[in-house]
Amino acid sequence: MTPIEQIREAAEADLITFIRLVSPKRVLGAIHEELCRWWQREDAKASQLALLPRGHQKSQLIAYRAAWWITKNPETTILYVSATADLAEKQLYAIKQILDNPIYKRYWPEMIQPEEGRREKWAVSEFAVDHPKRKTEGVRDSTVKAAGLTTNVTGFHADVLIYDDIVVPSNAYTEEGRDKVAAAYSQLASVANPGALEWVVGTRYHPK
Repeated sequence: MTPIEQIREAAEADLITFIRLVSPKRVLGAIHEELCRWWQREDAKASQLALLPRGHQKSQLIAYRAAWWITKNPETTILYVSATADLAEKQLYAIKQILDNPIYKRYWPEMIQPEEGRREKWAVSEFAVDHPKRKTEGVRDSTVKAAGLTTNVTGFHADVLIYDDIVVPSNAYTEEGRDKVAAAYSQLASVANPGALEWVVGTRYHPK
């Protein structure tokens, strides 16, 4: 096994190792390492919820987790949902930046075409990696699609649903706002594939 293959294998086996490889300047504190270990523990459930105060990098960490998952499962499909489409698209951009950085491309050159114009899909609201496994598996949907809480995503088939800050001050403090979040969340479950994973990160704004 070559040194590059050894590093690839280590990064694919551990999220913290992956983050330190692709973003060597990012500082991970104890809380960040604890969250990463909790996400990938052996008895991890299909649905996971992590609530942290603002400013704790939870959105950035879930972006790394999405990129790490894609790296290990290039045929995957992910629906990335935030309170608004704009917020979700900003997170989609963060995931694309991880996959498109020189360090990542050195270790996983088969994941995306070097020239953006030759990539299968590389848009503001969704993208698809160019790994040959997608064609082998006949995957039709994008690798990641960004959506606001009320965006119509009928027809998408998600292996992973990521909910990042779907509860925000504008919908957290009234019963009507919380009911709308619950209804939208329930409706989004209709696009989940059998056995889909559900990863949720957010901030607690209200006891309910």
